[in-house]
Formats: sequence, structure tokens, C-alpha cells
Amino acid sequence: MKYSKYLKDNEELVEVVRQHPLVYLKPAAIALFFFLLPFFLMFLLFKWETVGLIIFFLLFIIGLILIIQLAVVYLNNALLITNKRIVHLRQNSLFDRHETEASYNIIQEVSYCIKGAAQTLFRYGSIRIKLANSVKGLAINKISGPRRIQQLILKIKSDINN
Repeated sequence: MKYSKYLKDNEELVEVVRQHPLVYLKPAAIALFFFLLPFFLMFLLFKWETVGLIIFFLLFIIGLILIIQLAVVYLNNALLITNKRIVHLRQNSLFDRHETEASYNIIQEVSYCIKGAAQTLFRYGSIRIKLANSVKGLAINKISGPRRIQQLILKIKSDINN
């Protein structure tokens, strides 16, 4: 299991929540553009010999790096809901990673927000988790089914408290 390294003893993973795929549409289009552009311009670039080859490989490598970065960010951005705590993993870029965890006993409030036509139409939004020991709390943005996730967190919290 990919996320087993984040689990503590006697802890079970209940659900893994990711950002909605629509969030990655624009970065994916840009990465795909840079990846495919050199192939569309290949005959023109190869006529320019050395300079054309350099431009071809630069565009190809830029596209490849953007695709790898997009894959790393998508695969490593997750909210892990376990039976004992919540772990928020954020990967902003290849070399920018944040991990935040909160046990259910410090969670005071869980709210969700669906804002705008796109979020309403495609059913994604944000969750805010207010913590007892933090002014800021946790914000998990642009996730699929925020109401269901809110209800799941509140259910696990109430099960633990009873």
C-alpha cells in the first residue's frame, strides 16, 4: 500500500481523498502542448540542423518535466482519513512538500464550501477543519464530494468520542 508509511500502529486507512481531476486540466494541457509541439515542428526544426535539434530537445524535455511534475503533484496530493487521525499531504511542486496531521480529539469543526458554477456542476469544493490548537486550521481545496468527506470525518469523530 502506497500510504502505509504514514500509518501508525493499529491505524487503518478509511479513505484517500484527492483533488478533483478537473483542477489539473490546465496544467495537463500546457504540459501536453510542450511535449507534442516539437513533434509537430520536427521537419522544420530538423531543417535548421544543430539549432533545430537543440530547440526540438529543449521543448521535448520541458514537456517531459512538466508531465512528470504534474504526475508527482497529483499522486502525492492527498487527504488520508484514518480511524485515528487525518493526514493532509500537499505536494506543490517537485521539491515542495508539506505534511499536516490532526487527531480527531482536536478537531472542533468541519465545514465545506462549494463555490461557483464549475464546482457546483462538477461537484467539487473545499473543506475547512477548525482545530483546537490552531488559529488557521486545515484547508483542503478542490476535492471531489466535499459534503460526503465532511460527513465521513464527523462520523468517525463521533464514533471515537462515544
